Amino acid sequence: MSEWTLEKALELALNMEEESIKLYTSAQNKVLTPGSIEFLKELIKEEEKHKSTILEAMRDQQKVKEIGSFEAKIQDLKIVDYLEDVSLSPEAGYQQILIYAGKREKSTHDFYMELARRYKDEEIGKMFAKLAQEELRHKYRLEQEYDDVILKYM
Repeated sequence: MSEWTLEKALELALNMEEESIKLYTSAQNKVLTPGSIEFLKELIKEEEKHKSTILEAMRDQQKVKEIGSFEAKIQDLKIVDYLEDVSLSPEAGYQQILIYAGKREKSTHDFYMELARRYKDEEIGKMFAKLAQEELRHKYRLEQEYDDVILKYM
């Protein structure tokens, strides 16, 4: 990532958020319970907020100061960390979707943490740190859903 510019990093971040929105949107067709559908809708809204934040930073980096920072410490349950990687086919069930999404949120968190370290002395670094914590919170929520919906019946 040493040859990357901030603009390239923001473009990649934008693409990652758009992919997450697509994932959670398509996953809504795979779930049967209203609670799980609502859960996915909440994740979509949060990812759309991230997309908006990144677009704002792309347009005017001075506005990044208004975004603020994230102070809360998020617990990492590490459930998906120990599960095998799964591919996401059109036939994938909710369990595979949760595993795939949890691992994706982890890699997105790691990406944002790397950017936060790289830009630690700038306001944009605080934005990346905030996004990293929010992605970790998504992972936590996905792991809770996995525990509540999948592990409950095993």
